[in-house]
Order: sequence, then C-alpha cells, then structure tokens
Amino acid sequence: MGSAIDLFVTYRFLKLLTTPFKKTEAFKLGIIDDKGHRILKPKSTKPAVELSTSQLKNAYTILHKLVFNIKKLFNKVPGLRTKVGTYAAALFLLKDTFKEHVEDPRVFETEFIKFLRENNIEFDNEISEEVIGFGEVLPKGNYVLVNDILNKDDEEVSARKGDLVMTFEDQAPVDTVLGVDIFPVIHIASNEKIFVSLDDIEEEEDDS
Repeated sequence: MGSAIDLFVTYRFLKLLTTPFKKTEAFKLGIIDDKGHRILKPKSTKPAVELSTSQLKNAYTILHKLVFNIKKLFNKVPGLRTKVGTYAAALFLLKDTFKEHVEDPRVFETEFIKFLRENNIEFDNEISEEVIGFGEVLPKGNYVLVNDILNKDDEEVSARKGDLVMTFEDQAPVDTVLGVDIFPVIHIASNEKIFVSLDDIEEEEDDS
C-alpha cells in the first residue's frame, strides 16, 4: 500500500513540476496567473477566487502551492545550470508536509534530481564561500536572505530577498535535503519561523 501511495504522490509531483502554469487547472479557473502567483482582487490582498468548491480546492491544494513555488524558483534561475541548494528549503517544505503520506519522504529529492538530469540541467551542491565555515550548526546571529523563502502557511512569499532573519542560539540542522542542511530561523519582519539552507542566507554586514 505504501509503495502505491508513493507512486501516486510522485506522479502528481512530477506532473505538476513539468506542466506549464498556463496548462494547469488552477490557471484555467483563474486561481493563479501565468507566472504561478495567486491572483488577488484589485487593490486587495484577498484572493480573486475563493476556494469554495471541490473543483477549486482540488485545483489548488497544498501540493500545488509547494510545487508551484519550486517552479517559480526555476523561472528565476536562467540557463541550464543550477545550485541544488537554491531548491533545498522549498523541497524541505514539501517533504515535511507529506512525510506522513509517503513511505519514504526522500522520494521528492530522488525524483527532483531525476527531473534535472532528464532535462539536461547541470547542478552542483557546493555552498558559496560566504557561508562556509559554519560546520554542523548555524551560529547565533543576524543574516540577510539572498533568496525569497515561502512559508507553507502563506499564499505567497512573505520572506523576501534582502530581509533580515536571525537565530537566538546556535542552530543544528532540522534535516538534510539534496545533501544540503536545512536550518530554522526567525524572519524578523513577520516574527515567523521559516526554513533556509546556507545558500539562502549571508551574514549581515557589521556597520560599526
């Protein structure tokens, strides 16, 4: 039974990953635009289309939102080479959300790497020199986001590139995704916990 569920979830993951936004049901029903962003009412933060029916809810589930986030990251990375660390935090949210629904949560990582290879996208898992040296913990301190980060409870990105995040104490990784450590940090502007890889942050410059 477990392997059957794994196959179903994997199929849905890959289907969403490879389907252009314009061809998804979410786009056809007016839930998202052609870039994968939730369409909002004019001059409002409220969605233009409420998920009030089964059809609408099935067209925009938590799986859709998390995979769409990965697809949006792809659109920000030009060319055929990418750093796997760029996607590690987004894949962690996917893995963590569905860990009770699949026999092996690493299936998302395996299929993602397979997807990159099948599409001739080169990748590496080297961490940039700016953040090397942390070892097995993320030291207490303030950091600057160098990538947008999604909180799975939000409709759109709430922690954006350039925002400050912090840790109140040295943080051990909560997981390793694609060989990249994932750490919890506090997004200062929203006071919410988000998850980042070392590729998502750099140390805040000391102005003193």
